[in-house]
Amino acid sequence: MPLSTGALSVFLDSGVPHATPQYTTLVVIHGYAWHSGIFSKLLLLAEKYRIRVLLLNRRDYPGSQPYSEEDLALLRPVKNDGGDAQTLDNLWAFTRDRAVELYTWLATSVTDGTIRSFDRTTRTGGIVLAGWSLGTVWMMSLLAHGDLACSVSDVDLRKVIRRVVLYDPPYQVLGYHAKSSDPLFDTTLTSETMLDEFAKWVSGYYNHGMMPEDIEYDTPSREPPPTLYRLTPEERDAALYGKPGGHGGSDYMLMGNGLRFGLFERLHHAVFYPAHDTWRETELRYVWCDQSPSDILWGILRLREEIDETAKARKRMRPVTIVRLRQANHFIHWDDPERAIHALMGWSVGEGVTSDE
Repeated sequence: MPLSTGALSVFLDSGVPHATPQYTTLVVIHGYAWHSGIFSKLLLLAEKYRIRVLLLNRRDYPGSQPYSEEDLALLRPVKNDGGDAQTLDNLWAFTRDRAVELYTWLATSVTDGTIRSFDRTTRTGGIVLAGWSLGTVWMMSLLAHGDLACSVSDVDLRKVIRRVVLYDPPYQVLGYHAKSSDPLFDTTLTSETMLDEFAKWVSGYYNHGMMPEDIEYDTPSREPPPTLYRLTPEERDAALYGKPGGHGGSDYMLMGNGLRFGLFERLHHAVFYPAHDTWRETELRYVWCDQSPSDILWGILRLREEIDETAKARKRMRPVTIVRLRQANHFIHWDDPERAIHALMGWSVGEGVTSDE
């Protein structure tokens, strides 16, 4: 088990694959309210594919250290003259601290041998690093604060991380604006009701078209039913933890104030239009599921528009590999873990996938 940095810890670990001294490690960071227990089925495939799967729980979630009052203060609005600018700077500092924490944890895991270095001759070892849903913010933070993150350790993770994956991100954390039916933004709901409605909404299967007017916002398919309805009470309790996502929680403040004060636009610009591209040799992969909720569909539509617009304007934008998982919802790692692990690792999965759209 990797050494603790005092902040992040491994929630689940598949362990070292047998008879495979030089394995690749898949590290996954979870999203809003659903923690790394929801990725547990990926561990069952680790031995088959001779990889190691490490599932991290972010701070404030089971097994990891709570945020300090100083951390939480960075997420709250500043109420004075110039408070909006100061709030944005504080939120930016929060993402900087998360980038440093993640870099430190990964570097420590390389040093202690939990994660193998990448062998460029055999193309084995190294890290595939993925952030799901809200966990995309941690991927973008690492890329945005790359120079600072690299300075905190003697381990150069640019030589170890083979791929950074934005895994089914909602449009909000990408810095875009669109229509949403997400219960997280329904101010009439209590914390408990909001999280119950969110769990149902986010785990449904939605039949979308690929034009804005053809997006389905509210009504999931009856068949298959939302993933939530197919979890046992024990499985739900092992994967869903509402406190950080409830009113006043750390994820709730990050999402709400990040939108209100422009944090995600700032992250977006730093990642896709970097002044100094510390991670230019590392592949950026965008994996999206075409039956996920509307917020996910808006994300890919806006990204495609931006890619087209920058190409026409001859502007330079960070290259991104786009992978579409067809007839898949936001919880494909639970409903079809085989296909999910192929998409994250960058392996061909045959039918149901379109790359480089």
